Amino acid sequence: MTTTNTGFEFYGDAGSHNKQAVGAIRTGLVLGAVLTAIVGTVIFVWPAITLAIIAVVFGLFVLIRGIFRLVAGIFAPGISAAGRVLSIILGVLLIAAAVFVLRNLEAGLAVLGLLIGLSWIIDGIATLVESRNDGSRAFSIVTGVISIVAGVVILFVPVSGVAFLTLFAGAVFIVLAILQIVGAILVGRVRS
Repeated sequence: MTTTNTGFEFYGDAGSHNKQAVGAIRTGLVLGAVLTAIVGTVIFVWPAITLAIIAVVFGLFVLIRGIFRLVAGIFAPGISAAGRVLSIILGVLLIAAAVFVLRNLEAGLAVLGLLIGLSWIIDGIATLVESRNDGSRAFSIVTGVISIVAGVVILFVPVSGVAFLTLFAGAVFIVLAILQIVGAILVGRVRS
């Protein structure tokens, strides 16, 4: 007894795939490719608008975190007085930062770039420290150094760094769209 391999075993028993299941998978891949290509194209065609949207989303995220911190500091049961004061202060600071970001989107992008840069530097240092007894030490050292260097570069040009990362994401979206189309073409084919 021979079973066909559709290449998508994780959707269930590969031998039981019928034309309807393959068609559904193919349709999903094509729709995903179209949506992914649209996002990638929008990033490339309107990079300034894309960056403004990123800044607004970042500002809204900070605003929501600030509101939650403030509400938790005022109303959450079981918090010590010091914890309550700290939560209220942090909430007010986050709300103020969000208002600043939402009123000055370029500054928001700069702050986002600085946060990305700092997180990459911290992650790179942590990777180097954690790798001292690791069997894949060389790989970890290279990864840590690349993370630190990328973080330092982003720190010096935070807005340009975020712009570059946005365009890089756009390129990734386009590549993913192409790969999904290839997947849609290949799904259901029997391997010889």
